[in-house]
Amino acid sequence: MKSLILGAIMLLLAGVAVAACPDVSLMQNAARGWIAGQRLPDPLVRTLEEGACAYASFRSVLEAELGAPVGVKVGFTSKPVQERFGVTEPVAGALFAPMLLPDGARLSLAGSREPFFEADLVVTVGSSAIMQARTREEVAAALRDVRPFIELPDLALQKDVVPTGPLMVAYGVTPWRGVLGRGIPISDLRDPVADLAALTVNLKLDGKSVATGSGEMLLGHPLDVVLWLVQQGGYELKPGSVISLGSLGGLHPAQPGHRIEAEYRIGGRAMKVGLALVP
Repeated sequence: MKSLILGAIMLLLAGVAVAACPDVSLMQNAARGWIAGQRLPDPLVRTLEEGACAYASFRSVLEAELGAPVGVKVGFTSKPVQERFGVTEPVAGALFAPMLLPDGARLSLAGSREPFFEADLVVTVGSSAIMQARTREEVAAALRDVRPFIELPDLALQKDVVPTGPLMVAYGVTPWRGVLGRGIPISDLRDPVADLAALTVNLKLDGKSVATGSGEMLLGHPLDVVLWLVQQGGYELKPGSVISLGSLGGLHPAQPGHRIEAEYRIGGRAMKVGLALVP
């Protein structure tokens, strides 16, 4: 009798878990609408687990339409942002090739709904050994380079929807476009761990500084973001994969006519990236 009762409870809990995951067709239609320039509905997720379940359906359509992911975006890598969204750790979403543009791009905001821009940082995987990394030094040894990155997320939610942690998980932290600059090989840094920790960035709008940031803003150390991602699993990192490590400062509304630049200093060397926004 005891085993029968336990079995009934387990079935009940399983049913609740299934019901808590948004309908697959809802998320797949949301993905098709997002690609077409529409806003995203509220899937009514209340936990990070529900958000992850919803994102699996959303991402399946993106992969069918945009190709296999080329990397990962990690969000909520600073304490203030985590507190704002009521989460205690980062979240991640897939990056696709059409989302990534070269330095100096003229980016049309057509098709975006509520775009922003921010200084970010990207590292490129050089070795599959990164999947076994357990220390900052092991992560650094498995990376190819560090690259300047201006991300343009699109908070494309319907007007009456309030963004929450679970909701952002459901939509993969809302990536839209990003501009990648020429990077610096990790092998060219005298001490990659120390140099990445001391990295600084100056984000400029039309030539005027609007934000500054440093490596410690990313979970205390940029390489700790990669360690978190590896420990979470769910993404296969292989040579050539790019990892967006998170915001080095606040979000700023993106508008046509803006000229945006980000200037970095790392290990005594400079790197930069820029773009122009057009209608």
